[in-house]
Amino acid sequence: GALGTVYAVFDPRLDRRVALKLLKTSAADASQRGRLLREAQAMARVSHPNVVTVFDAGNVGDRVFLTMELIEGVNLRLWQAGRPSPREVRQRFADAGEGLAAAHSAGLVHRDFKPENVSVDDTGRVRLLDFGLARAAVSEALDPPDAPSGSEPSVFGSPLTALGDVVGTPAYMAPEQLEGVEVGAPADQFAFSASLWEALTG
Repeated sequence: GALGTVYAVFDPRLDRRVALKLLKTSAADASQRGRLLREAQAMARVSHPNVVTVFDAGNVGDRVFLTMELIEGVNLRLWQAGRPSPREVRQRFADAGEGLAAAHSAGLVHRDFKPENVSVDDTGRVRLLDFGLARAAVSEALDPPDAPSGSEPSVFGSPLTALGDVVGTPAYMAPEQLEGVEVGAPADQFAFSASLWEALTG
């Protein structure tokens, strides 16, 4: 991605292969380090078979890393290139929707649902990925009382974007998200529906 590179590595302490996401040196300013840490904390709040599992996150110097389960497979966009049947498409998207619903139940709005942010592993299991743009749906429960006014609530109490900023992937963004206003779960549902429509119609 634009900010980080993902490696398949071996964790000797856990005796297993994991995915290591490391912030690129060229992207290592404070806000971008915060975004990657926010992704880790957002993903760690959700425990569901259709959401990728995060194991650890931290800093090495000015580099931020997070480790998560290693998924052997492809993203949903590449999976669709294999021309699956409409029934298969509906099933994969139903699974992705379960992961998205779990995120909403945990108080998170993904804000960047698209085929590239959903994986399909070699067994057909679907997982929702990339919570780098996720935000808390309820700011009062997560942000400190001295958080700057007019800033978006974050997962770990450090706002990273201001209200009015447009973040996401335009082709899948709900109208209110394109306008830069505060969005909730319906914006994710819009992106999900746009992605499903695209997958079914080509």
